[in-house]
Amino acid sequence: MLQVIFKYLLAMLQRLLHHGSHLSSSKPAFPVKWNKGVLKSELLRHSIFAGNEPSATPKIEVGTYVGTKKAISEVFELVNKTYTSFFDVHGLEPSLPLPIASLEEKRLRFQFQPPGSDGFPPHLSMEPVTNELKLFDISRLAAVAPIVPEIIPEKILGFLYDEPNQRSFAQIEAVNKHLFDERRDIGKVSNIGLRKDWYSDEVYGQQQFTGVNPTTIRAASDEWVKQFKAAASAQGNGAAMKVLDSGSLFIQDYSYFRKFVGAKPTSPLQSDDGKRWGCAAVSLFQLTSAGKLHPIAIILDYKENITKSVTIFNKRLSPTDSTRSEATDWPWRYAKMCTQVSDWHAHELGAHLTHTHLIEEAIIVASHRTIPEDHPVFELLYPHWLKTLPLNAAARASLIPQVIYDIDGMTPKQTATFIMAQYESFDFVAGYIPHDLERRGFKVADLESKKLHNYVYAKNMYLMWNSLRKFVTTILRPHYPADSTVARDHYLQSWVKEIQSPQGANISSFPTIQTFETLVDAVTMCIHIASPQHTAVNYLQDYYQSFVPNKPSSLFRPLPQSLSELQDFTEEDLIDSLPVKHPRAWLLASHLPYLLSSEVADDQSLLEYALSIKGLADSSHEDGDKPVDGMGKAAEVFYEDLVRLEGKFNDNALMVDDRTVLYTVMAPQETAVSILI
Repeated sequence: MLQVIFKYLLAMLQRLLHHGSHLSSSKPAFPVKWNKGVLKSELLRHSIFAGNEPSATPKIEVGTYVGTKKAISEVFELVNKTYTSFFDVHGLEPSLPLPIASLEEKRLRFQFQPPGSDGFPPHLSMEPVTNELKLFDISRLAAVAPIVPEIIPEKILGFLYDEPNQRSFAQIEAVNKHLFDERRDIGKVSNIGLRKDWYSDEVYGQQQFTGVNPTTIRAASDEWVKQFKAAASAQGNGAAMKVLDSGSLFIQDYSYFRKFVGAKPTSPLQSDDGKRWGCAAVSLFQLTSAGKLHPIAIILDYKENITKSVTIFNKRLSPTDSTRSEATDWPWRYAKMCTQVSDWHAHELGAHLTHTHLIEEAIIVASHRTIPEDHPVFELLYPHWLKTLPLNAAARASLIPQVIYDIDGMTPKQTATFIMAQYESFDFVAGYIPHDLERRGFKVADLESKKLHNYVYAKNMYLMWNSLRKFVTTILRPHYPADSTVARDHYLQSWVKEIQSPQGANISSFPTIQTFETLVDAVTMCIHIASPQHTAVNYLQDYYQSFVPNKPSSLFRPLPQSLSELQDFTEEDLIDSLPVKHPRAWLLASHLPYLLSSEVADDQSLLEYALSIKGLADSSHEDGDKPVDGMGKAAEVFYEDLVRLEGKFNDNALMVDDRTVLYTVMAPQETAVSILI
């Protein structure tokens, strides 16, 4: 153990010197800390293991909290720590590795939950069984799952929420500003509600490109354009028809919601208690030659077809139109609110929870079951699994049933069905960034054009994908000099089958790997999901969602059933659609983003990962150990690429028209190495 620690200290000194040679004197040096995922990998390689002593379950006294953020943060910290402790004890992605004798033993520990047994997509079984004998007992977790409603009941939250002062948008904005001015509670960090124009078309449009969910905007199909033209014609809106004929139309399409939850085409989306409503909105935009994404029309809640749905067109059909009456155009502001409610569901339950957390977990379990720990693919992926399994287990036990079910606009059964449908429809290969951008109508060749200068997520992610892919290629090439070596690797073939199998990960779109290029793409995607992609869709939640009116989790009154009813909407109707009279829902919706957006620790960033890999390779080589082929050089090149990307991403952020808050979420020094929260 001392020998390995000495190696780390030596390598850290080398990295300190390395930092100085690559960063300008005007820029502060990055902290010199070891990436924990790499540390675990190295300890495992040296057969240095943790003991098997269970840690005590944290205890908490009900009713002792004096602030909502403190309550929610500490409750979930308790749950996460308890699950992490459980995983430590039983060798399921422990903080420090435990000795596992063979792949067969790993298959006993890492089992998939039986399909359909708990309503969630494939995930790690918390009670793996072999020959009817349980390997361990989860009874110690039984009291943890229901802790959220016990600690944060309505009666405790009620006195923390000043409802009489939230009866207008001006009052809501004033309370939000007061919290920020005092740096109190969630006001310790800024949010979008501090902008006087947070509700505007410009801010609404820009969020589709650099907000918390920049992953689903796509070119409008001919069929959608045809439907919106029919609606414009029926309303006698000739000006809208001209815009629709001028092209360059994009869409946020959530019309599939009822199909995904198994509801009838015209039935309402509503919570079990009858207090909350969801909607399947469809929002149409035009991307101007100057790069402005401007909203043109919105279907509030798509029911079977556009004729049976309420559709409203923007009075401002161009971003250059007067904004004088924008603040008081309540029908249009309500329509945008409906789209944001739909986007909350698509993002939280789809792009974020399912397409990163749950997909990655299934890959982690399948990998443990099929690939030895000294296999190059396992060694490459392992650091990107830090904290993910216990985090997901805690989310399934507490976060989803005790929070999400209480604030979204569906029944718990519909929510679970929606998550499952998001999982089963996930297209792994189509999600490769070059493929994804092209299929959504954003040509890679045009990313540097003026027209796309505001779509920074796409520009940054394409560059990051290429750097990751180059790194993966360099690491894996020595192990697979020809396609035939890939095809002959029976561990890889077992890995593919386990991921594709309905009894395994059930990701049917995962590629059949017979060539080196296919292998590189698949491994790159696994890292992409866990690191840059999760970072992009996770760490902006606090800014965009803690101010509830910007992106509500549901509506608190029924939606209008006709355009004429919508046209009569006033500010009071919009306020009544927010959870102003439901303190628990408001406070959970406003404070949950804070919990999910905690800052990435210095030693858990992608940049530190690259430095740690290089440091280990260098120290192993100097001490006479056999280094992983090309690992040090590959990590050095990857690190240098990331440093260049840091500068490029900053340049891209400064090119955006709206620079009120710079889009820096994907900076390599802030990108998490794994799904940490």
